[in-house]
Amino acid sequence: MTRSRWVVRGLLLFVLAFANLNDIRAGEATRGGEAPGLWSPDVLPNALFAWTVIREHDVDYDEFTAPGGTTTGKLDREAYFFRACGVSTATAPPTAKRSQGGPPAPGPNDHVCSVFPPGMGILALPFFAPFVLTGWNALDLGLLVHGGHVVAAIVEILATLMLWSLLRRFATPRWSLVLVLLYFLATSVRTVASQALWQHSGVHLAVASALWLVLREESVPLSRDFAAGLVLGLGGVVRQTAALVALGLHGFHPRRIMLILVGAAIGIAPLLAYNDLAFGSPLEQGYGTKSFATPLQTGLYGLLFSPSRGLFVYTPYLVFAFFALFRAWRWPGEVAGRLRGLSLVWIATLALYATYSEWWGGRVFGSRFLDDLAPVLFVAIAWGTSVGMLRSRFALVVFGLMAAWSFVLFQVAAFLYDKGWDTMPVNVNDDPSKLFNWSDPQWLAVLRLVPSADERVIAGVLLSALVLLLLVRLELRADRGSELASHV
Repeated sequence: MTRSRWVVRGLLLFVLAFANLNDIRAGEATRGGEAPGLWSPDVLPNALFAWTVIREHDVDYDEFTAPGGTTTGKLDREAYFFRACGVSTATAPPTAKRSQGGPPAPGPNDHVCSVFPPGMGILALPFFAPFVLTGWNALDLGLLVHGGHVVAAIVEILATLMLWSLLRRFATPRWSLVLVLLYFLATSVRTVASQALWQHSGVHLAVASALWLVLREESVPLSRDFAAGLVLGLGGVVRQTAALVALGLHGFHPRRIMLILVGAAIGIAPLLAYNDLAFGSPLEQGYGTKSFATPLQTGLYGLLFSPSRGLFVYTPYLVFAFFALFRAWRWPGEVAGRLRGLSLVWIATLALYATYSEWWGGRVFGSRFLDDLAPVLFVAIAWGTSVGMLRSRFALVVFGLMAAWSFVLFQVAAFLYDKGWDTMPVNVNDDPSKLFNWSDPQWLAVLRLVPSADERVIAGVLLSALVLLLLVRLELRADRGSELASHV
């Protein structure tokens, strides 16, 4: 396949990441707390990372923050996404509300650090570096938010293209196209991961890259196993849980296990160095002593079946990925062996987030935490199509109906979701019981917004439809051309 074709794919996906025209706003929510109905401002530390590293030569955010309630135009130093660099000396309760179980707010004389790992800030650094070097105002919120959107979209598109290339090893061109469009448009990729400088796109890139390196039916060199572990370790610098994938990628071969884990250990070393520099210990991390005391059955039901966060409510077609993973336990071959290990990692990750104190992932649309391992599930479906799954008409109809449901939900959310349901009349972070209410599910609240669609929404829908139509037409034309060439 020519390089130009991949470039065209990437450009069209990039346009799709912006074509919803639903701008993520953070400005009003960054000074002195959060304003109802606006998206979280916690993407700002990742964008400001370039300024603090290049201009200040440190990793604290002192120069960008001020005490809450002041009119300096700076960020609230007690906001939930900041913490003390080291042990907090605060003696008074914070003026800004903080996340449950998170680290205490910094004291008046403490240096201010981000609670997040530095991975996304590092990925964004090349983009923001020219603005830092030319003296751009660090607290230009338009630059931080929109620039972060650009970076997140680029990283997510790289992950999508890597996944697309991997899907082609197991699925036909048309199945690969269907799956990659579902990944991009019928998961939280378009509504969350590609929209702002959160950690999801970086995790997707690490996981997709590691899978691309080793998921082949033919035996791969051990150097690729080491490289896959290294990539996943680097993914842990973005979000620590990404490194867990290294525990299941080995296919139960002892030498591969050792090399993957050695690679992961080397890859995650920058995170340990950052922790030591920022917090005074390589084993300290920014999130604090988060609680993992949620009853397992509550978290499992919430993550899988709750009306407003359940994976099988928002993306029911992914049940076919679990059918494929189950089949891998009874199937020979290199890929089946690795998928068996990955299925155990997915279950372990599910159990981890099920016991997490904030298992629902904050104010967000869909199953945010579980979507981090979406590349694993889509590869499983692609592999499943190569071993006989989804061949019957009944299975195709069921898959199609489920996929159509998810596509509609996430497209409506891409154009209309504004977090109103998450905050009114009560914030889900304060009362998560709302997430279990079948009489008022989040997705239905978003669908009810369709009649209120304005000119911006209509323009976004038309633009998205045109880009999607062009992408599909180009792919089908190329597919037909390949078929004709093979018969000549």
